[in-house]
Amino acid sequence: MIMDEINSLVLILRWLHWAAAIVAVGGAAFMRFALIPAAKQALDPAAHERLREAVRARWAPFVHGSIAVLLITGLLNFYFLVLEPGVKPMPYHAIFGVKFLLAIFVFFIAEALIGKGAGLAAIKQARAGWLIALLAAAAIIVFLSGVLNQVRMRSPGQSSTARTSAPS
Repeated sequence: MIMDEINSLVLILRWLHWAAAIVAVGGAAFMRFALIPAAKQALDPAAHERLREAVRARWAPFVHGSIAVLLITGLLNFYFLVLEPGVKPMPYHAIFGVKFLLAIFVFFIAEALIGKGAGLAAIKQARAGWLIALLAAAAIIVFLSGVLNQVRMRSPGQSSTARTSAPS
């Protein structure tokens, strides 16, 4: 029976990982394609700045939480889905390395856009363009996740439990 082969912990970890990604990337897409253009069109510069600060203050905990959940669940998923079952390092680790570097880029841009410091003012000034870069990197990450799932499922060391778990 297939339910006997599903690892509940792995399933929950995968769900938490995807949920955090959906919240973070969905919020970035909403800001880029709905909030920024609408605020620019409907508000004067002073009101736009007040709205930007209010959104930043409310959105920051979601960004911080999503990044924390993605890092923790990503590490645990890597252990349970790759290291424990003995997935062959090549090409999995090389592709995963690219995915991880893109994730660090996404985390950096997300944090730069919600940060209070003046050091990253140039990124904040060009937020619409940086949100596009963030969304493009996130799309590549999702694509690479599908590739990694295919590589993992074809690895000789895979158990049937790891094969029936959610995609990586």
